[in-house]
Amino acid sequence: MAAGFFRTVRFLTKAGIIGGALYTVYDQDLLGNGEHSSEILEKVSTQVPVAVDQWANYFGVKLPDIPKLNVPVSELWNTGVEATAHFLSIVPTKCNEYSHRGWQHIKDLASRTA
Repeated sequence: MAAGFFRTVRFLTKAGIIGGALYTVYDQDLLGNGEHSSEILEKVSTQVPVAVDQWANYFGVKLPDIPKLNVPVSELWNTGVEATAHFLSIVPTKCNEYSHRGWQHIKDLASRTA
């Protein structure tokens, strides 16, 4: 009986967190253009550490300092999308090249045995 209750509470907690995240993404229009998303990323990157420090001071918890990144995240925002698009654009050429090399290898093997 208690296990079912805890599963329900856990499910409702996860659903609430996911629902809140989806609402925030929709409300802030994060799925729109990239310029607006990068502005929000810069805004969040300056405000979140301040809020975390305030909550840590409120609860009396000492948190380690956030490491500074040498890589500008806002410039690498769509790197994965660009890499995937590049990969998909060269797939036909590479498939043609590899199949030609494979066919040439089979011809060479056949000519050696004949």
